Amino acid sequence: MKVFFYPHSYLRDRQLDTIRRWPANEAINRELLQVRTGAQVSAVDATAPKLGRSWKQKLPLVNVKVRPKGTPRDAVVYVWGGIIATGDFIVDLDSPWALVGYNLLAMPIYRRFLKRVLLSDRCRQIRCMSEACRKSLRSLFGERVYQKASVHYPCIPQVVQSVDGLAQDGCRFLFVGTQFDIKGGVALLKAFQRVYERAPTATLDVVTHLPSQHVELASRCPGSRVHRAQFTREQIHEQFMRKADVLVLPSYVESFGMVVLEALAYGLGVIATDVYALGEMVIDGRNGSLIKPPISVWDDVMPSPYFYDLENIKAHIVKTDTSAFEDTLVSAMLRFAIDADWRASARRESVRLMKTRFDCRPQGILR
Repeated sequence: MKVFFYPHSYLRDRQLDTIRRWPANEAINRELLQVRTGAQVSAVDATAPKLGRSWKQKLPLVNVKVRPKGTPRDAVVYVWGGIIATGDFIVDLDSPWALVGYNLLAMPIYRRFLKRVLLSDRCRQIRCMSEACRKSLRSLFGERVYQKASVHYPCIPQVVQSVDGLAQDGCRFLFVGTQFDIKGGVALLKAFQRVYERAPTATLDVVTHLPSQHVELASRCPGSRVHRAQFTREQIHEQFMRKADVLVLPSYVESFGMVVLEALAYGLGVIATDVYALGEMVIDGRNGSLIKPPISVWDDVMPSPYFYDLENIKAHIVKTDTSAFEDTLVSAMLRFAIDADWRASARRESVRLMKTRFDCRPQGILR
């Protein structure tokens, strides 16, 4: 059986990884790998006061793609976040709302139609990026769709096999996220100022597009360094993850959190918010701390009211009191900074979790 990967205009690294790992004897158009690099959020979009939405996201539409020209009749089209109008296809989802372009108001309109398509023989596989995504499918479409769906975590090769002998003086914290505001960057800087007062050997590297209104806050944060988000994934790994101890992702808007999985591959401890799929990668008290966010676009695996006004999420964040959240961040970071045994234990657990839960398995339709 042959697979044709739909040539979306926007493909991220983890999507290109899917093509890269697919058996060469099944994949028809692997040349996509030679003409694409993983797309990233631009500095302009990341620092804009509102999240951008296209006209397609504003209208209540279902994400239906026309079968690409030249696709062999017997080929299965692999599509991310949508369905194919004719012929067999595989759908890959970070959350079910991708099927309606993340326009939540469109889901009630098309839910019955989408359920029929997902349960049809034409839909060869429903591949979920996380168990959270699969649970969302059950909430929306019922048990039969849930049973048809399967979880396929992104494949990140395990780089660090052991953290023994990596102990260092101080704790090196790392934040990686192009969209500083919605990833909890402000709360993190405020928290780290207090951490540094108690643990002056701690450091914090921040890789982001820093909005101009937060430059002064960053400049007043000793022990921290802000780096413009202009690195490739490989450069992030080599220049930052190899040298870090703990990744901090206090995000309010997340469907998966690829940077956390990458951190596990490098044996880092993790502090993250309990948002959608993040709890599948961070086991509280074992490989890090999972903390409740003060604001989130998710209510467990279903959208919160903030998701319905996602365009204005930054304004909602500004209005939210994050003082208690910052206190929790300080406690979690201080524990890592002061307790070297906990730091080493959490890092060992990340290595173990990567090996047991996120081991890269063979791809392919028949597997």
